[in-house]
Amino acid sequence: MSIKISKENLKINKNKLKLYVSNRAFKPTATTEFLIRDALSIIKKPVDVLDLGCGIGVVGILVNKFLKNRKKIYASDVSGEAIKIAEKNFRMHKCNFELKKGSLLSPWEGKKFDLIINDVSGISETIAKKSKWFKNVPCNSGKDGTKLTIKIIDSTSLHLNRNGGIIFPIISLSNSKKIFNKLKKKFKTFKIISSNYWFLPDDLNSYKKKLLSMRKKKLINFDVKYGKIICSTLIIYAKI
Repeated sequence: MSIKISKENLKINKNKLKLYVSNRAFKPTATTEFLIRDALSIIKKPVDVLDLGCGIGVVGILVNKFLKNRKKIYASDVSGEAIKIAEKNFRMHKCNFELKKGSLLSPWEGKKFDLIINDVSGISETIAKKSKWFKNVPCNSGKDGTKLTIKIIDSTSLHLNRNGGIIFPIISLSNSKKIFNKLKKKFKTFKIISSNYWFLPDDLNSYKKKLLSMRKKKLINFDVKYGKIICSTLIIYAKI
């Protein structure tokens, strides 16, 4: 498949933002919007921010835009195509940035941040392959969706300044209990900033039987009401 790059006006948290997009790079989802909204409520002064799993660069751009953050924005993604598009977007929005390609926190050896905003894949790999969210985009999160999140939690303390923290989602299409157990072991404090509920997208409803089977095996979690699957996205803020 050929790579198609275009410039679009995307609506993010009620704000229109002109961005380059690509059919080979992850685009913002509702989870991205939740992360941006809650990150903006936490940051009270200029800080060194890492946009982890930056995709096309939306999180870093909006942190700079709304907080008038004059510090450098750091960003990384495993996708070379995402890095290419993010660089174009950061330059278009005149951000002071440092961008690296690599898996999770590996590109930032020896570097520490005040805040890490993590938008790395956090749903079951089985579901991701069936969804529109990850069309033409890799998702190696494991059957229960925790593989990448747990790796990040395990290594976060090496990359945070004193009193630093990380904001990330726990999505019910993963083994959220497993993630919470890991959080309790690795962080002094953490809290749920917001709880967000949404219906399973129509394109995944045909896999309802499979999803119910996965829930029975405790690989994922969700509620069923009036015959519809209701999922949740919890935004977590954890501090070392």
